Amino acid sequence: MAENSLWVFYALGTFVSFGLTNFLLKYASVKGMPSIEGSTVLLLGTGMVGISAAIAMLALGRFDPTHNPSLAGVDPRLYLVMVVAGVLLAAGMYSLKMAVALGKAGPATAIALSNALLVASLAWLVLGEKLSTSELIGMALYTLAIIMFSLKPLG
Repeated sequence: MAENSLWVFYALGTFVSFGLTNFLLKYASVKGMPSIEGSTVLLLGTGMVGISAAIAMLALGRFDPTHNPSLAGVDPRLYLVMVVAGVLLAAGMYSLKMAVALGKAGPATAIALSNALLVASLAWLVLGEKLSTSELIGMALYTLAIIMFSLKPLG
């Protein structure tokens, strides 16, 4: 398989892992797990994975530019950007946990995970990424699908 299409497998992996995560959040909520405590354990689990990965990467020298040439010349402030992204991910996971626990799992997840619209818009505005006509049509259909699935405008 061509290297440039490897992203599809990563995207599908994210789809599966987020889908299973959201189902497990709903399952725990239905079985009586309180939202605050459940979110705390969820974020602790996420943090443990991140800490484990960071320790492994430190041990392998992945953060040392002499062993990892891809880090040569990287602005150290970008590490802060990644920390902020991690905090936002934790806040988003908490919000998603609350939405799934308090509402219907499917519509809550559809709204929460429609962030592709925000990502594409910000990439266009900030990074100058171009959106093709088919991508714009897809975003419009995606938005319509979320409205139909979540807000049920037709009853």
